Amino acid sequence: MFGLFKSKPAAALTSTVAPEVGAPLKHEAAFTAAPTPLPSPAYNRCKPVGVFGDPPTATFRPTAVDGESSTGFLVAAHGSRPPLALVNRLTGKPVFEIWQMQAGSAQAFDKPVTFSLAPEQSTWHTYVLADAACLPGDQMMLGVSYGDPTPREALFLYDLAAQRFKALGRIEPDATKGPPFRFFETWPVAANAALVLFHTDPVRLKAEVYAKQFAHLMLFSDRFPQGLEVLKLGLDNGNVRRWAMTGTTLWLDTLDPRTNASFVWSLDLSKVI
Repeated sequence: MFGLFKSKPAAALTSTVAPEVGAPLKHEAAFTAAPTPLPSPAYNRCKPVGVFGDPPTATFRPTAVDGESSTGFLVAAHGSRPPLALVNRLTGKPVFEIWQMQAGSAQAFDKPVTFSLAPEQSTWHTYVLADAACLPGDQMMLGVSYGDPTPREALFLYDLAAQRFKALGRIEPDATKGPPFRFFETWPVAANAALVLFHTDPVRLKAEVYAKQFAHLMLFSDRFPQGLEVLKLGLDNGNVRRWAMTGTTLWLDTLDPRTNASFVWSLDLSKVI
């Protein structure tokens, strides 16, 4: 963990807006009173499930049962890509597996999919899927807990059709609302566009009190299938407490826990959405 030391001034934790956005981060007097209703996302093909048993004989139910099942995600077929199941194993080494499912079936396993999250994956003691969501462009965001042997958390972008992973880096899950901790949040901003929010680089303020040095907001769409980081919000501008969209404008309500100073920000994303 990073610390703040009185013996030297803390480095500035400022914010960066992607040049493609073409608009500045604006300080506002009050948070939007009329956020736009969330659109129905056309890309939402992922469904969390409880997994009873281990593949290829496991069965799925809508929810998991402590001590009797693990967790996983079913991903519906898209185009020529078959349906997939991402499953945390119930027995043996704590890892997750990816399986191709039989066409037209949500329960019948076909064959395992070989994958590598990182070159050093073979040395990890464990790697389990903690959070996941489907994104535009047949992409999937994965929050993975792993041990090398120190417990760590990281985000990966999974290209479902190409069976390719892109590491987005180590993250700090949001523990403010208690378990289950969220690794990221998604916000559909159009039928085929989504914003993803996640945090990195925790800093210790005092015993049991931490802040996040950066919040990252990435836009995924047909134009940006691999994601565009529209905003990297530094702690000097606060940690995100809530966020919303009004049309194509992003709104952020933030708090700097070092000083309890609160802020409201807006960012016009009309040039990229």
